[in-house]
Amino acid sequence: MKIDRPLTIFMSAAEASGDEHAANLIGAIRRRLPQARFIGVGGAHMSAAGCEILADLTQKAAMLGGPMLRLGYYLRLLHRLKRTIRQMRPDLHIPVDSPALNWHLAAAAKRAGTPVMYYIAPQVWAWAPWRVRKLARLTDRVACILPFEQPFFRHRGVNATYVGHPLFDTLGRPEPRGGPGHADFAQAWADGNWNVVLLPGSRTGEIRGHIPALIDVSRAVRRRWPSAICTLTAHNDRGAETIRKACKGRLPGHVEVVVGKTRQVLRHAHFAVAASGSVTLEDAYFGVPTVIFYRVSLLGYKLVGPFLGLHTPHLALVNILAGRRIVPELMPWYGRIGLVREMAIDLMGDIGALYEARDALLDVVKPLRASPPATASDNAAELAMHLLNGR
Repeated sequence: MKIDRPLTIFMSAAEASGDEHAANLIGAIRRRLPQARFIGVGGAHMSAAGCEILADLTQKAAMLGGPMLRLGYYLRLLHRLKRTIRQMRPDLHIPVDSPALNWHLAAAAKRAGTPVMYYIAPQVWAWAPWRVRKLARLTDRVACILPFEQPFFRHRGVNATYVGHPLFDTLGRPEPRGGPGHADFAQAWADGNWNVVLLPGSRTGEIRGHIPALIDVSRAVRRRWPSAICTLTAHNDRGAETIRKACKGRLPGHVEVVVGKTRQVLRHAHFAVAASGSVTLEDAYFGVPTVIFYRVSLLGYKLVGPFLGLHTPHLALVNILAGRRIVPELMPWYGRIGLVREMAIDLMGDIGALYEARDALLDVVKPLRASPPATASDNAAELAMHLLNGR
């Protein structure tokens, strides 16, 4: 290792979830290298972990073409970040998810002679398997968080290792199937006392796009089951304010907005309607049957969709992991509210399907936890140490 300056690790995460996982990885590396310097692109979690933040994209990120609408901003930012990497020549670059940003930065790092360890591999197995060669060219190691990714990438020349899913580093051991930690569908189905969780996403654009459908679902649920409880979750106060604005000051009285307590709410939930994202794995962990959807612009999808080359019949992660459709999904969804409502009411009315979905969701998440006592962050930190020790 270099000793003429503090060992420097450049981190880059553009998503809110990536920011959190990157922060945990920073903590795991710092336990091994207390004097290391972290600098890069991230959000509040990485900053709190001691990373010097050059740009925060976690509130700007979007799926399926959103960055195209801010192309000028991203091009200028990319130029600045690549220049920083070229001048700094960090000892290691750890890109986290977000290939639209990170492949450019990984290429800059390789040109600067910096080794690259990709954490949370881009899901090219779904949308662009021919780009695996590019991933192999841009990386020295890839830390995978889904079990099937290690053989998929290794068979195609990528130095990939499965480390476990970092989401499960922060979740306790699962409750026994059907135990007190799982809601009683039979009772809710019989007396109508449903606990329904509505998950609009964490970004402003997601929330605005999903709230009309979620409010519509809540009204349909209350019409059919008047004693049902519907809860909207917000990641933070900013998200809660966006929810209220999206409701135009007319949040129904039967809907409660809860801030920063998604897991607590899911623990006692019978059912969920969720915007696609990592929260759907939390739904699965708690065995909550879920309808998954994600709004995109029809024009934007028509522009971007042909370039995605999707190679999976499913887009919801839990369905991909299961290899079959274990919960309903509407992706892409162009905003037709009735489709979400109909899917939710149909599933809630089928008690057999609810139990089948719960069991399938619990089975899906079993392989995702790193083997104790190690965590996914610990395992990824060890891979990083191997690269650093080779400098």
